[in-house]
Amino acid sequence: MSLLSWRSQVRNVKSQFVNLLFPPVCVCCRKVGEILCQDCLGQVNWVEEPICQDCGRTVSRSMSHCDGCRKRPLPLKQIRAAVLFDKIIPDTIHQLKYRNTFGLAEPLGKLMVHAWPTWATNIDIVLPIPLHSQRQKKRGYNQSALLVKTFCRELSLPSNQQTLIRTRKTPPQVGLNAKERQTNVSGAFAVKNQHAIKGGNILLVDDVCTTGATLIAATEALLAAGVNTVSAYCLARAM
Repeated sequence: MSLLSWRSQVRNVKSQFVNLLFPPVCVCCRKVGEILCQDCLGQVNWVEEPICQDCGRTVSRSMSHCDGCRKRPLPLKQIRAAVLFDKIIPDTIHQLKYRNTFGLAEPLGKLMVHAWPTWATNIDIVLPIPLHSQRQKKRGYNQSALLVKTFCRELSLPSNQQTLIRTRKTPPQVGLNAKERQTNVSGAFAVKNQHAIKGGNILLVDDVCTTGATLIAATEALLAAGVNTVSAYCLARAM
């Protein structure tokens, strides 16, 4: 048995022992057994066509693009999401981000894996939307990076968590209108080690897409660094 395999087995035994002593409880319904039970997962609404072919927002069947993307085309190739930002999803994401319930990244990341075949596009590397270093230090983790870990592991995709960085600490986007969100994150991202991604097709991953302002700001930094295309994939889409 290899050392890596032995360590993996040890981790699994430890995890099973902890679960035996302290069984996980569903964050939504409090049922014992899973951190997010199958009954609650069954309530999610998947993103389905018809959607805007650029930003992924729901549109009528007679439209291929929403009014916003017609007026101002996105710099991204596409934005897609796995589920709608309703039912159990808002509170579940809130718990992932702000209540240290980072174990939720596993079942939520698998929702993204499940929906990916519907929205898949050509990509070379996956990058999470980064937090500012001060915010990540305070929180202890980046929820988008945790989602990327599960997503890329399940689909055997390469990822990089060091290349795209947040250079400016911005206030949370919650409560801001579209214009305020755009101003808030404008120029907030930069690229380190451009050679690692130059000419590549990038997939950005974030937890929620509302107006797309954060994704656009990150994309602008990536395109300036010489990438070929940028697509985005989020756990949830606020419609």
